[in-house]
Amino acid sequence: MTIKELLLQEIENTPDELLDDLLVFLKSLKATPDNRAATYVRLLERIDYLEAIVGIRKGLEEFHRGEGIAADVALERLRRKLNIPPRL
Repeated sequence: MTIKELLLQEIENTPDELLDDLLVFLKSLKATPDNRAATYVRLLERIDYLEAIVGIRKGLEEFHRGEGIAADVALERLRRKLNIPPRL
């Protein structure tokens, strides 16, 4: 599934009140050109949020297809990679 398809799926599954909030935000981008830096930061935050949602959905789809590795295996790999000593 492409990022575009995942975003469209996310929009379909998002409650109307959250979409209304997003629409108000997008309108504010057009209405407040004097505060471009703050607007840019807010836009980046929204993009990060959407990317996180898409990543989580993609991961869940992979999980349901039986792909990936078990959490304990992944955590052990991270522990070794980051040189974290094992718990005693």
